[in-house]
Order: sequence, then structure tokens, then C-alpha cells
Amino acid sequence: MNQRQLDLPWILSEADRTEVDCTEEAASNAIKRGELHVHMNGAVPASTIREILTDEETSLPQGFDFQRNLVRLTPCRSLAEYLTPWQILRLFPKKRANLDRLTLSVFGSLAENQVGFVELRSSLLYLATLQGCSPAQALERLIESTGKAARYYGIRRGLILTVTRGDYGAVGLATLLRAFEDLGRPKDVVGLDLAGDEEMSYPAELPSMFRDAKDRFGLGITIHAGETGRAENVRSAVELFDADRIGHGTAASKDPSLLELLAERRICVEVCPISNRLTGAVPPNEAHPLQEFRRHGVPFVICSDNPAIHQHGLVDDQAAAMAEGLSICEIQQQYDIAKHYSFMEGLI
Repeated sequence: MNQRQLDLPWILSEADRTEVDCTEEAASNAIKRGELHVHMNGAVPASTIREILTDEETSLPQGFDFQRNLVRLTPCRSLAEYLTPWQILRLFPKKRANLDRLTLSVFGSLAENQVGFVELRSSLLYLATLQGCSPAQALERLIESTGKAARYYGIRRGLILTVTRGDYGAVGLATLLRAFEDLGRPKDVVGLDLAGDEEMSYPAELPSMFRDAKDRFGLGITIHAGETGRAENVRSAVELFDADRIGHGTAASKDPSLLELLAERRICVEVCPISNRLTGAVPPNEAHPLQEFRRHGVPFVICSDNPAIHQHGLVDDQAAAMAEGLSICEIQQQYDIAKHYSFMEGLI
């Protein structure tokens, strides 16, 4: 994809598009990029997915159209519709070699977007199930595979392990932390993430388990909150989970006291402009909340979320952020902001 030929019709008018093209070119010539919110399975190019599915002889779910259902290019009617691609994204890689193939393609795409460092999110327990190995073995494979790809492209990387909301969230987190300890607490793992349906309940002990992991292991905490749920979910992420960063957080813009809390505690919001429009987190007739974040002094960093699903990378998300009102100067500051709020050591 030509990074300067953006096609974001639900965001940009023709006049806006011309202005963004010019300023985006200036930005891409001036800066490298840091990526703090990207899901590994949402960053795998379609061509690589097709190759892996063929190699592993994995059939598509009934009624799933590869061309139509794998990508999300226009705003969806619901988050459930947006998540349709995961019907196949959760089916691979079953082979160790295909994990290497997958990660190499992901880092290749990151390199095309001039990403200098990345915190990559992965659902480790899915990988362990697919590859028929223990969580510790899956983590070891993930560290080896992503490390090799990162070195090949000259990108620094840290891993964030994702826990899914629901009744088994505490069990899942305990399993991940056990694997982490079994491998000697590898420095490659830099944080924990809570994701999934925000309206789904979770065990009462889960917040304290996140806080304990932060205190014991020095892991950063990022929580998906306020994306399609209530602003109160963002407050809970801060006050109960002791979150360092908030994933998406769009609902927070409706609550002045919450914006004040985020600003006071310097909680960074991982803003994903293209994703927020595609999921419906930000309706077409509303300004993006990043304007409110800026107005209230809430730190934020522009991220891509699921770039392969959107067929737009971090370059495009930064261009979309300019279309939403950020200046070229603010975009040029994003690399330093990402370094400051990254969970990785030695970036500053």
C-alpha cells in the first residue's frame, strides 16, 4: 500500500485529504514511530494468513468469505461485526515454523511504517492450545520468534500478554504469570493487558492480581476500557487495576472528572483513530475524543490496533489523527511520547 494514498472517506473530506497528504509526507520524512497498542493476530497480512491456512490445511468457517470478512474498511454496526475476522484469526498458527512466518510478516509491516520500537500484544493461551504445548513453551516460542523477526528488521520489541475478561480471567492470568516465572521472568515480557467484552464480568480477585503482578514483577498495566463500554470502566481500570495506560478510552471524554483524574495521574490513553471509527466507538457525526484529551491535558499516544484488518498502518493512523485535528508538530512529538510511556526499558 502506498502510505501517502490514504482512503479514509468516513473521516476525510476531499479538501482535508489533500492537506493530510502534504503534512503526512512531512511527518514521515521527519520521524520514526513507536507503537504501543497493536495486536499480533490483527497485524498479520492477508497473504500470510492464506499461506498459513493452506499449509496447515485449515478450513474456513462455514459462510466465512475470505475477501469480504477478513478486513474492516468501513464503520461496523457493532463491535461483534468488527470482530468477524477473529473467526479465522484464532485458528492459527498450529506449526512452530508458521509462527516464525507470521511474526516475520508482522515486523515487515511495522518496518514499512518506520516503527522503531513496538509493544506487541499476544493471547498466549490461544497459542499454547493451537500448538499443543504448555504456556511456558508457547511463551518461549513467542519470545524466540518475535525476537528473531525484530532483530532482522532492526526494531526493538517488548511483549504484552493479554488476559481476556470473563469468569476465567483470574485463572488465565495465573497461568500466564506461572509461565512467566517458569522461564525466569524474561525481560522480553514488559506488560499485561486486559481485553474482551467490557460488559462481561470478571472474578473479584482479578484487579488485585494485576496490581500484585505490577508490584512483584515490575510489569506495566494497560487495560482496554471505555472503547464501547461506559466511562466508569475507565475509572475502574485506574482505581482498581492501577492501570498505567488505557486502551482506547473514548468514553472518558464524556466525563470531565474522569479526564481530570487521567490528567492528574498522567495515565496515557492509547488512541487508535481508524479503529475507533471502524468499531463505532466514535460515531461518524462526532469529533474524535483526542480533542478532549488534548484540551484537558490527558497524555495520549497514537496507535494502530489491528493494522492488517484495517489495511492501514501507523502512518495512516497518524494521518487520521491530523485529520481529526492534531498538528504536524504534535505528530512529530509522538515518538518521544511513546518512548516516555512505553513499558520497555532503555528507550529514553
